[in-house]
Order: sequence, then structure tokens, then C-alpha cells
Amino acid sequence: MSEIPGVIVACLCLSMLVSCGKVATGDILEPSDVRDALDLTDISDTSETLETLETLETLETFDTTEAGDAADTSHAGDTTVALDTEDTEVVPAPEWPTCPQIESQVALSDKAAYFDEVAASRHLAGDGLLRNLYLKENLQDVELWYHVENVILWSGMYLASQAFRYEVTGEQEALHNARTVVDALHHLTLVTGVSGLYGRSMYNPSVKYNPVAPESTSWTNSPAPGYEGWRFRNDVSKDGYAGLMFGYAAALEHFKDQELLTDIRARVREIIDHIMLNNLQIVDTTGLVTEHGRLYQTAMDDFPGFNAMLTSSWVKIAQTELADTTLEDFYYGCLMRVRDDADCGMLAQISELEAGYMSYMESMEQFLNLFLPGCGQNYDNFDMCYQAIYPLMRREQDPALRERLLWVVRNNMFHTDNPKFQGIDEIGNSMFTFTYAAVTGDGPEDPMLHNAVNLAICTMKEFPAEKFEREIARGQQEEVCQSRLDNPVAAETIPLSEYPFDNYLWRLDFFEIPQDDIAENRRMVYSPEDYLVAYWLGRMHGLIPADL
Repeated sequence: MSEIPGVIVACLCLSMLVSCGKVATGDILEPSDVRDALDLTDISDTSETLETLETLETLETFDTTEAGDAADTSHAGDTTVALDTEDTEVVPAPEWPTCPQIESQVALSDKAAYFDEVAASRHLAGDGLLRNLYLKENLQDVELWYHVENVILWSGMYLASQAFRYEVTGEQEALHNARTVVDALHHLTLVTGVSGLYGRSMYNPSVKYNPVAPESTSWTNSPAPGYEGWRFRNDVSKDGYAGLMFGYAAALEHFKDQELLTDIRARVREIIDHIMLNNLQIVDTTGLVTEHGRLYQTAMDDFPGFNAMLTSSWVKIAQTELADTTLEDFYYGCLMRVRDDADCGMLAQISELEAGYMSYMESMEQFLNLFLPGCGQNYDNFDMCYQAIYPLMRREQDPALRERLLWVVRNNMFHTDNPKFQGIDEIGNSMFTFTYAAVTGDGPEDPMLHNAVNLAICTMKEFPAEKFEREIARGQQEEVCQSRLDNPVAAETIPLSEYPFDNYLWRLDFFEIPQDDIAENRRMVYSPEDYLVAYWLGRMHGLIPADL
């Protein structure tokens, strides 16, 4: 055996696992599965074999589906493996549904191409952050770029879309767009003068924005040298950081440009240092914790499991990308509590309740509380949890923790049998559905997911081909209850053609009845990160065909 190259050993291991029925083709293999297939008593301790095993240990998973080419070759749900034998019968892989009941006037790929083009040429053209905009009367040139509540969040989601696009297509335009946004996000933290602290938005005096009153207390003059005359929108919240970390995590996974990756890792270092030094909190320039900046599970300003998921994801991203052993000990020893030798004295500093409370994994299992009775569900929280679970699952390699996280996704985030709750699988939320399929690895043979993906594709087909302010009439649906914000809610989801939305569809309540007549305004144009991030995520995971 010492003469057999390590790569052949790995291939033999894979064949043994499949042929012996240890796994089915299309299953996700952990390195331990491959170790179990090796009879180490018959293999001498060669350096090449050990090198192969060490390489396998660094892999997050090993997908037994056909290895895709570098560009545009995702195979989520593909259960076909090409074996070089005349006796093997090739069984066609099950196919995801494509919403045949709706014929889209514009192909999904054409919508994506258009939105990618206008995002770069218009929406980024102000200060490099992704913004809504107002066009001049010629409908070609930009009159001004808009400040909205969370430019940081939407820019992070757009960054993720370009990372997924690059993984699918290899297009250099995606890399260029990512570079633009990453540079702008660097300004968004430098302008605050505090390392790791970001503004919700920023004001560059050389850019024409919608007016902001000089006396507004929501805006702070930059104290940073070199940023004289700049301002930033203060009181950044955890939802802004959720989108930011989602974007940074996706970029770190899919881009190869070393300068870009070095810059992003430096930003992640600043963020995690800020959060850790402030006892799992985001602290503003005032020295006070921001209104929605408490991240530890016992803060009780949100459900414990919700805070636990965000914190676990961000610490795991930083620990993995920075190869930080201190963060590793904190994550596994103090948050997950699967190690006994970690120094967890920090927990007592965070909160007097923290050290004696359950693990962050248990919080996610017991108190995530995304599903709420009646019409009270908070889709902002759903959105943040999906942004957190995706990079967390792609980096977590501990088999037991992965299984527990999968349980959380399956039971606490997507489908529910409780008639008091509204399941995500039934509403056609494309981003949530594609994320669920991606992290679980479930295929179209699952009837629940098959139907959910079909609804998600229908939503993508119904998505308007341009994002100007559309004419929407006041809703005539019967009110059955009220939302958490006391808005009237219908019994069924509102058709997208009758539903008003701006720059990000996926965190809205699809049941909420429109209360006002909205006139068409083609000069008001919303940024397209919602469509782009869902489309390219779906493409990357094989849920959307390239020719659809």
C-alpha cells in the first residue's frame, strides 16, 4: 500500500463507501466517513496517505455528486455519479421544478443580467455603496442617491450576490463590483473613527444625496482625520452587521483575489475584536451600546436563540477565516460548550446570567422563536437568521453540531406542522427557500421542498423586470388579523403584482395588505440586491437552471 498515491487512496475510499452501501450517491461525506472506510491495519503509515487524510480533514464536506467545472456547474440534488463500468445503469437525477404554471415574459437570466448592469452603472455610482436612486427626467442619469435606514445591510447582500455570481460564471465584472463595495464599506467604518464600528449609512460631501437636516440626531459628524465634512448614520444595529457578515463570508469563500481577501479578513478582524472587547455588544461613538447592539443570549432584548445564532455565526466566521485559536476555544468551549478546557471567564463579564445559562446551541434549539402564533411573525428576524445559518453551516465541521444545526433549520426556521404558525415553505420566499435547500442538501424528491422551490421559482418569475416605483392599488383583501406592527393581514399571500416593495423583498410580510394607493414613478428606482442575491444563490446551488 505504501506505493499507492494518496489521491488514489481517497478515491478508493469513496468507491468503498458507495459500493458497500455506507452512503448513497449525492450524500455529503465528512472526513470521518472516509477514515472509517480505510482499513488502517492494512495501510502502512506513509506520508502520502497521511497527507491525503490531512487534506480531507480540511474539507468542509465531500460531495459525491459529479464534480462540477469551475464555472456554472452546481449539482444540488444531483444523485448521479459517473462510474467507469459497463454494468452501471445511469439513473437520471431528479429535477427541481421550474414553475411551469407561470410563463415569465423575461427570462430569469435576462433579469439578472439587467440588474447586474444597472447595479454597477447606477446604484454603486455615488459612493460605492448600493443605494436606491432618483433619476433625472430623461430616466437615464442619476439626480441623487438615497440614504435609507440600512445601506450597510443592502450593500452586504449585494456583495454576497457578486460572490455567488463569480462562483457560477467567473465573470471579472463580479470581482470588480465586489472590490468597489468592499472599498466603500471600509469607508463606512473608517468614517466612524472607531475600529470595527460601522455606520448605517454615510454622507460623502462630494456626492449628491437626498437632503438630511443638519440638526438630525440620527447623524454624527465624522471625528476621523481625513473625513472632515463627512457624516455617518449612527446607532447601527445587529441586522446591519448580519448582512455585512453574510457578504464578507460569501466573498471570502468564493473570490480568489488575494488583495481583496486580505482586506476583507482585516475588516472581519476589526469587527470581531470590537464585539469581543465590548462583551458581545456593538458600542457607538458615544460609548453606549446601540439600541439593537446586544448580541449575547441573555440580553433578553430578543429571544435567546436568535441572539445565539447571530453571535455563533459571526464568531465562527471569524474563527475560521482568521485561524484564531482563541476564538476557537471561545466558540467551542464557551458558546457551544462541547469542550471543558476553555477559559470562559468572559461570560461572567458579559452578564451575570450568562455563565449559568444554557449553551448557545441549546438556545437555538429551544428559544429561536421565529415561528409565532397568529400574524405576529417577525420576518426581519427570519432574514437575519438565514443570513447567519448559511455561513455557519458552511464552516461548521463538527459532526454532532452540524446535526443539531440541521435540526434547528428543519424544525425552527422553515417548515412547521403547527397550524398556529405560518410556515416559510408555503409562501414563496425565494431567498429563504434557496438557503434552506442549500444548507440541508435535501433534494427535489422531498415533496415539501419540491413544492417550496416551485413557489420560489414562481416568485422569481413574477419579480418585476425593472424596479421603479410601480402603480399599486390599495388592497381589497379581507383582514383576518394584524401584524406585529398593527398592520392588516390577509389570509393568503398577496400576489406580487399587487404588492408594494422597495429594495429588499425577502424580509417583508407577504400577507400584509397594502393600505395606500401608490402612483407609478419611473424616476424612483430601487436597488436590486434582493433579486440578485436570490438568483445567484439559486444558480450556484443548482436550483435555477441557467436557461430559465
